Amino acid sequence: MSEYVTALTGAGTAMAVSLTTVARALPVRPKGRHRAPRPAVQSVLNEASLNELLDGGEVEGNDFAHCPAEQRTTFHAIRRDGSRRCWTCNFDSPGDQR
Repeated sequence: MSEYVTALTGAGTAMAVSLTTVARALPVRPKGRHRAPRPAVQSVLNEASLNELLDGGEVEGNDFAHCPAEQRTTFHAIRRDGSRRCWTCNFDSPGDQR
């Protein structure tokens, strides 16, 4: 009987060790002090900086406009030259010809 208990105890120990090894290999979401640092807070955007970004094409205004490809009003990225891009289908419309 003691051989059976010894074998059972050894198998239980081996199983516990293998489960611990597997559990340690699983990815864990960082908590507390192990979290990545937050990105630095950027300053408030003033009107002059916004105009520079719009003129450089780095950002675009957004508004609803008629999409010729979809034949309906959708949300568009509006550029300074009046051209626009549909956020739904990515169709580029030329600027107003005036």
